Amino acid sequence: MRRRPAWLGAAVALLALAGLLYWRAQRPPSASAATGLAPPALTVIISAPVATTAAGPAAVPLASVLLRSALTARFRDFGGVRESLGPLYDGDVAGAARALGQSRQPGAAAALAELATLCSGSDDPAGDGARTAEARGRLAAARDRTATAALESLIEAERAARARLRAGCVATAFDRAAIERKLGASAQAGDAASLERLAASGALPVTRLQSAAVLGSPRAAQRLGLDRLHDEPLVARSWLEMAARGDADAEAFYAHCLLAGCFGAPDPVAGRAALESAARRGALYALGLLAAPAVPDAPNRWSPAGALVATLQPPGADAAGEVLDRYAWSRLAGELAASGCFGFELTIAADALGTRARLDRTLALPELALATGRARDLATAIGATIRQARGCD
Repeated sequence: MRRRPAWLGAAVALLALAGLLYWRAQRPPSASAATGLAPPALTVIISAPVATTAAGPAAVPLASVLLRSALTARFRDFGGVRESLGPLYDGDVAGAARALGQSRQPGAAAALAELATLCSGSDDPAGDGARTAEARGRLAAARDRTATAALESLIEAERAARARLRAGCVATAFDRAAIERKLGASAQAGDAASLERLAASGALPVTRLQSAAVLGSPRAAQRLGLDRLHDEPLVARSWLEMAARGDADAEAFYAHCLLAGCFGAPDPVAGRAALESAARRGALYALGLLAAPAVPDAPNRWSPAGALVATLQPPGADAAGEVLDRYAWSRLAGELAASGCFGFELTIAADALGTRARLDRTLALPELALATGRARDLATAIGATIRQARGCD
């Protein structure tokens, strides 16, 4: 066989290098190059998700993702009203109110009442400023430029999303008497969500809650379980288990009860399984308990605003798994938060971004490489499921 001249190999290498440099020159600068941030493998992903339309892939504005995710979480308890809520995701509150008022779907009356409640408290700039300040304060200790940039993007997007929602609320007049009549008629017809809502006021609240729980309201079942948690733990367990089957946040609380021993001896195996199940279904508290390091108050800070119950004390450092598992969950949570999947929960997003940044610094390089692989596997396995559950897919 004839030997190839040495100059030929060098020429080929030079041609390949020239082609690579030309290709790089034609590419637009990446986010890392433009901002001086670290490579994506070691940073939180800041870009918004991509939505596929008939015309092809199109970037979805981060404000739209935040609004949809926030409203998905707020209205998840109201049965088959997804189509009626479609206009609301674009800020068309009046259109959503009309659709809910005309709908005969289960949960429509309760969802309309919830929409009126949402609008009655939507014009709160001072509250928005306090939440923003708290989020920035929580993240400050992490001292991470990438995480800070991600949070600032979320703050700006949330401001735009809330402004869109406020404008829609201002343009909509709610007939409170008509809503109450619709709620009463829906409850009489056996709608679980309406019964649960009416149980907060009026006669026979326990009877209404029990009826709502049996008819399928996870929130009613959780309220019944919480009422009996200290005096009748086994009765409470049956109600909380029922609630867990229907709601991710209820399952997260049930999982923590199994870990902490609310019903007797702690059950770490069942608790861990329930916790991971709740996280796959989009429960922020479950994500926090799986991701947060063993800091006494860290997991408790992941409870959403307006949560039905304050979380329990953390059951111990071992309950959330080994450090590599925690890193995988924290990286996933950080990416979900940065892309808008936590809705208006800016303080929880700040904790997610900060937790990820701190673990990045704590792990040694060999551990970090292994943990990064595990994080990619976890994101591939369940990331899309969580995004769908939180309305940010």
